[in-house]
Amino acid sequence: MTTPSHQDLLRALPLGAKMWLRAGGRSLWPLVLDGDQLHVQRTDEATLKPGDIALVVSPRGQLVAHLVQSLAPLVTVSSVGVVDPPAREVLGRVVAVRRGALRLDLPSQSHLVLRQVPRVARTLKGVPGLRRLVRLVRDR
Repeated sequence: MTTPSHQDLLRALPLGAKMWLRAGGRSLWPLVLDGDQLHVQRTDEATLKPGDIALVVSPRGQLVAHLVQSLAPLVTVSSVGVVDPPAREVLGRVVAVRRGALRLDLPSQSHLVLRQVPRVARTLKGVPGLRRLVRLVRDR
């Protein structure tokens, strides 16, 4: 008997249901850190808005939580604006992030602020010395 994957479990949830998943990687730093817990609400592409953190299945079959940059077609990006290949499937939207005892709920209007993150990150990358400082803080 095979153990169901996170993708299978999410697909089995009805729209609107939620589950916690562990984040891996640094592509949404500092919004989401490696090891953070993501509270994912099962949804489809039609309910996403630019600035939401969408949980999608990548072309390679991996679960990826990235910022929605635009819709029709759906384009997702890292926190610094690196564009992802087109997603195979949308499984949900991140509605909260838990880091240890700290829980940050992402209210329904958070997409208005989060959609600015890649633009701000690209601007800050141009500040002399800041990129190196960010790497030191991120990689500690």
